[in-house]
Amino acid sequence: MDRQIKIWRDEVMCDHCLQIHLAENISTPLEYEKIVVYLEKMIDMYDFIFTDGNCELGKHKNKDGRWIDDIIFHTIKCPKCGQEFTCSVNTYRGGGSFRKGR
Repeated sequence: MDRQIKIWRDEVMCDHCLQIHLAENISTPLEYEKIVVYLEKMIDMYDFIFTDGNCELGKHKNKDGRWIDDIIFHTIKCPKCGQEFTCSVNTYRGGGSFRKGR
């Protein structure tokens, strides 16, 4: 069984998701694209669960190459402890993050 660790705000993370790489600030479209690939890897290789989003991973642009919405978000969940992680970006004004929680 994974050791559970108590962290700030009394949220619990396990050894499985403790090493996830978060991004406090996403400042370019390229950074966001890299995080989408990272999320796909977390789902494919480490069994994280896609729980919510306003589009499928990798489907954030339409056939003309334009963003599908002004705000794009994806939420994944650790299969061991249930901790959620959300990537959200503002494609209109710029900026975003990949952080713990919803």
